[in-house]
Amino acid sequence: MNFKAYSKNKKTIIFTVLIVMCITLFYFYDRNDKHLSGDEKMWLKRQDAIVYAANENAPPLRFVDNIDNQYKGVVVDYINQLSLELGVDIQTVPMKWDEALSALKEGTTQICDMFISDERAKYYLFTEPIYNLRTVLMTQSYQSSDLININNMTIATERGDYANGYLTENYPGAKLVYTGNVEEGFELFLKGEVDAVIGDEPIITYLLVERNANNDPRYSNIILYQKEVVLGVSKNRPELVPILNKAIRQINGKGQLEKIQQKWFGISTPLLDSKSRDDIVESVVVTALIASCIFVLILLNNFSLQQQVRKRTGELENSRNELQIIFDGISEFMLVADCDKNVLKINKSFADYLGILKNSVDGSNCTDYLGRFCHDCSDCMLNDALECGYDIKKETSVGNEVYEMNFQSLEGTSMTVLVSIKNITLDKINRNQMLQSNKMIAVGQLAAGMAHEIRNPLGIIRTQSYLVRINDKADEAARKSLDFIDTAVERASKIIDNILNFSRLSSNSTNAVDMNQVISKLIEIHDDIIKKKNIKITVNSSIRQEIFINAESIEHIILNLLSNSIDAIVYDGEVNISIYIENEVLTIICKDSGTGIDEKHLGDIFNPFFTTKELGKGTGLGLFIVYSEVEKLRGKIEVNSKLGEGAEFVIRLPLERKSVSDGFI
Repeated sequence: MNFKAYSKNKKTIIFTVLIVMCITLFYFYDRNDKHLSGDEKMWLKRQDAIVYAANENAPPLRFVDNIDNQYKGVVVDYINQLSLELGVDIQTVPMKWDEALSALKEGTTQICDMFISDERAKYYLFTEPIYNLRTVLMTQSYQSSDLININNMTIATERGDYANGYLTENYPGAKLVYTGNVEEGFELFLKGEVDAVIGDEPIITYLLVERNANNDPRYSNIILYQKEVVLGVSKNRPELVPILNKAIRQINGKGQLEKIQQKWFGISTPLLDSKSRDDIVESVVVTALIASCIFVLILLNNFSLQQQVRKRTGELENSRNELQIIFDGISEFMLVADCDKNVLKINKSFADYLGILKNSVDGSNCTDYLGRFCHDCSDCMLNDALECGYDIKKETSVGNEVYEMNFQSLEGTSMTVLVSIKNITLDKINRNQMLQSNKMIAVGQLAAGMAHEIRNPLGIIRTQSYLVRINDKADEAARKSLDFIDTAVERASKIIDNILNFSRLSSNSTNAVDMNQVISKLIEIHDDIIKKKNIKITVNSSIRQEIFINAESIEHIILNLLSNSIDAIVYDGEVNISIYIENEVLTIICKDSGTGIDEKHLGDIFNPFFTTKELGKGTGLGLFIVYSEVEKLRGKIEVNSKLGEGAEFVIRLPLERKSVSDGFI
């Protein structure tokens, strides 16, 4: 059952219990309404008389006293108390028991106390119980009660008594001798004319006490049954039943029945059980009501707790979802692994990088995810993070990129490690380039200052050369020397211009570029080292016009290729540069006769900071810059080389077409 269905059932249960409580309270209130309504009082006033008629000789319940000829007894006193409670006169009339029942059936009397039976229910209406009464069978005690066979007895019984039907139904073999009252049957028993006499326990006890035979060992009483006694009401007076019930509740509530019992039997002789069924019902109802209230309160409390748990669960679920969104939104690669090196979770960035679904992680070993970064499991960082309990960082290279791995033991978890992997390639490049840029800025400033300082003496030399040249006294040898001086000054000025032009800040803009002039300037920058190593530079160009391309990127590409080729030549070598355009693609080929590149390093030469040069003689950024600039121009680069056989770099760059009127191809 889901939570919504469970909550719905809870509400249904609570609503049902509340309805039952309301009905119970209404019933309990209605039962305990002891005050007569106006209609009931008017009905009583309209009655000529209310007559109670019962057995004339059933002491101490009801009997006619031989001394004062008054109708007395426990029940008669109870009827008198009813009369006082109702405020009306209830007449008490003694009769033979069967005659009293007939009068009630015919409606000449209105009330008589009796046991309830199905047969009597055909003729009478019944009130609530007024007391409990036991019926006993008195017989000789010479045989054990277990051996007494009632079916074989002759039993004296009162005409019309409830016991007659009981004996007929339960002991059909018993022979019944009918008498006018219990006392007549008692006399027949004492004379030995019957085997037993049946009657209400108070009556039998009263007759034994009257004859001082209550302790006589010859007699014994067998309890047959115990039932509630009610007031039977004539069916022609149904309005009287609820009125009598209210009066009965008043009497029982005041304890009048106990006082009447004490009057006739004394405190220590509880012959009448005053605890009626209604009292028991009331106790049960009250207990059930209290239990229902407690039950409802518990249900309400549980429901409230469930609502709070549901709310808190929703908040935790939302928080978990938010954390998951944040976890998946992090651009760094994130992985959570346990102490057994099983992967518990990865974020979306890492899953996309690996080309898998992030929900497909099923406890696979970490090598399936970290193998390309760790390379070697002999020195496992996961173990170190779990043992040390603090963060461990490690840098690693994958292809052309550099990554930083961070292993962090998670607090509050059972031996779990968070692994974060960050691509720091650009950070390292930017950091090194920033240092290099700072150096270049300083060098540029120094070069600009030096160029200014050098140009001043060059200007003086050029001026003096001119003055000497116009002097008529200068001979031919002097003029040749002046030609050498002018050529050297011009060459020095050109080198200074190239340095200043190259040191300017680059941009991403495209403009017209004379490739032949660019290559010539860059060769002049390396002229000194070219002469020292006796390197022959050959340029083959089929381009005769300017092309439209990013000048700074082209300069960076050719400068680094040329520098790389010159560095690869120890002494006395060649560098061939070829450029041509075919199908709107600019092709640049730089081939040298240097030491070449080992095949095992061909896959790493474009990685940042990778170099085979001695420490301090290379930054490892030259070919990476070439690769980056080619990528920026949407071009491609190829390398062909073997160790000891030189190297060849082929670069192809797509050109943007411009109109002829612009003067560009």
